[in-house]
Amino acid sequence: MRPWTAEHSAALLRSRLLGVNFHHIAVGNRQQVADRLRHAAQLGDSLDLDQLGPDPQPDPGPKIFVAFYDGYRDTGLFGAELCHSLGIRAYFFPVFASSDPARGRLSDADLSEIATEHEIGFHSRSHRAAREITPDNVGEEVAEPVQRIRDLTGHQPRVAAWRGGTRFDDRTLGDRTLRELGLRYLVSNWSVEPIS
Repeated sequence: MRPWTAEHSAALLRSRLLGVNFHHIAVGNRQQVADRLRHAAQLGDSLDLDQLGPDPQPDPGPKIFVAFYDGYRDTGLFGAELCHSLGIRAYFFPVFASSDPARGRLSDADLSEIATEHEIGFHSRSHRAAREITPDNVGEEVAEPVQRIRDLTGHQPRVAAWRGGTRFDDRTLGDRTLRELGLRYLVSNWSVEPIS
């Protein structure tokens, strides 16, 4: 791996968005995560989804998008508190049906509390990819989690992410359903894109 240079830093500061994504954070890695997020917070403000659009941002530097995926309780509570202390509005994408019962999940009460400072987005009920959504499971995997988030937070979720980080594809039932349900953005491995 090449060393980080001043040119890399300059290019990063010209970027519109810096995404930092987490799933499970081991206790032994928390200080490293805190250091990296502290540095990211110094580079720019948190992304405000309401300010996304085709026009370039007026201020220099990136917007920061910090996301926590899959709803691991220890990671989610740590991440929510850390981001709050750093002034970062983070995005949480919980999975409601555990694929790994050995790890604790964020409870509905945890998610409601996190939503007072951060944003809760859709990530399917049991960690499915958009292409795995069928007429038989769309209610359980997409519509019910969206309603659950609405019930927990008091408002419609605005942003979604699928397992695998795929971009929006109108040919998939999962993506079409998200748009029909009123979600406005999809996070992929490449972008935060408007879908409505």
